[in-house]
Amino acid sequence: MIDSILTGFPAMFEAGGEAIGNLAGWQPILALVVGVVVGVLNGAMPGGAVPSLIVLLGFAYGLDPYIALPLAIGMVATVPTGDTLPAVLLGMPGSTSGQATILDGNPLARRGKAGTALSAAYFSSLLGGIIGAIFLFMTIPIARPVVNTFSAAEFFVLGLVAIAVVGVVSSGALLRGLIAGAFGLLIASVGYDDATGAHRLTFGQDYLWDGIHIIPVVIGLFAIPEFFDMVVSDVSIARRAETSTVDASAQRREGMTEVLRNWLLVIRSAAMGVFVGLLPGIGGSLAQWLSYASARQTVPGGTQSFGTGDIRGVIAPESANNAVDGGQLVPTLFFGVPGSVGMALFLGLLIILDVRPGPDMLNNQLPLTMTIAISLVMANVLATGMALGFTPLLTRIAFVRPNVLVPLILAVMTIAAFQANRSIYDLVVMLAFGALGYFMKSYGWPRPPIIIAVILGGIIERFYGISSGAFDWVNFSNPTEGVFTRPAVIIIILIAVGTALYTVRMQRSVNRTVAQQEADFAARAETIPPPAGAR
Repeated sequence: MIDSILTGFPAMFEAGGEAIGNLAGWQPILALVVGVVVGVLNGAMPGGAVPSLIVLLGFAYGLDPYIALPLAIGMVATVPTGDTLPAVLLGMPGSTSGQATILDGNPLARRGKAGTALSAAYFSSLLGGIIGAIFLFMTIPIARPVVNTFSAAEFFVLGLVAIAVVGVVSSGALLRGLIAGAFGLLIASVGYDDATGAHRLTFGQDYLWDGIHIIPVVIGLFAIPEFFDMVVSDVSIARRAETSTVDASAQRREGMTEVLRNWLLVIRSAAMGVFVGLLPGIGGSLAQWLSYASARQTVPGGTQSFGTGDIRGVIAPESANNAVDGGQLVPTLFFGVPGSVGMALFLGLLIILDVRPGPDMLNNQLPLTMTIAISLVMANVLATGMALGFTPLLTRIAFVRPNVLVPLILAVMTIAAFQANRSIYDLVVMLAFGALGYFMKSYGWPRPPIIIAVILGGIIERFYGISSGAFDWVNFSNPTEGVFTRPAVIIIILIAVGTALYTVRMQRSVNRTVAQQEADFAARAETIPPPAGAR
């Protein structure tokens, strides 16, 4: 094993040189820049990177992977940078990953220190994103010998336990999460079965022969319910116009100096972000809260000063949220196991581009893997520069009323849904899943397990066919010949159970901490004076 790891470094460096050469062209660079711009803008709007990834999926057919993947990484990795703006200036995050930043970032802005808070947040996000990318780099030679020993049985079980774990940890609803995952597998089974020649759940409709496409399903489940709520409320993210402008450059050096002064906090928080990224079904929001709660308890005077405008309360969550992506990409790329909706869509993009996650990403497609890792670093650098330079302009995104913004976005998504099969039935599917998504959101049913199951359904079925032909299901006399008696499979199942139990426990602990911190913040908010000159 040690020899395999050591021999993996030369291959990684060689692939890295090839990746840099592939990224040096104007088209990949332009794609990355466009992705960064879209990601930062999405951060100031509800939904995060999901809407833009949905649109990209609809138009991804035929794209060069070395153009499509930097574009997607730019969209995914920079949303936490963009959502800092409304979180600090307006006290409302553009996406869920900016919630913890509000507690100290907004009080700083109300005291006239918005420039300090923003520059500290941007610089922390940059360092956290780079630490996450370094983790992805360093994982490659370690994961390579492990993944290369996996057979179809291990990948089949990995897919099943990924859906199960995400179902268990989603919204704290165990039974509902598992039912949602099973329903997603049912959707994935619709269509013509190449192995048996049977038509499954097609009901005589030619449209269903190729299965239900992921694009209209995602738009219906996630986009339409959110947009419907926005249109009904017609309330923009920014409700307080008096904080709409800020001179970020005046206090830029002060904020960056504070980050360097608290470099240990940055590293510790980024490490927590990477760790949370490895756990399925959590995402950047819990990473922020976990790092914030940890910093509050460990830094000198944190229990008294956090929530009143302590710059360390901005540095900790912002270091964690960008580091999450480096952790999430490890199981997504190397094992084909996405841990969040964003990573599930990214995995769907890989499949559309005919790029298979798993051993290929560490062998034949290693240059592409290195391209993704390098793009992650470049995206964070570009996003930080963009946010620092265009803060006043970007802030205006949060003041656009939903009745103006939503129709434009929904029109683009409708075109993306139609682009999937160029059939009017795509729009019917989109509306049907939109109704289902609104029901699930209203009654507390988790939606991520459905999407992850739809994405993984085809992969699971393929490895199920291979496993059923090559192995017994259980073989105690010769464990390596049975799917569920193979040592690696048993280890995967044990890790999955332990991860699910630990994640549920951590979620409950953080939820209690969040409730307490938000209550403290609400009590203190009225005592914090507004910035000089505010009306």
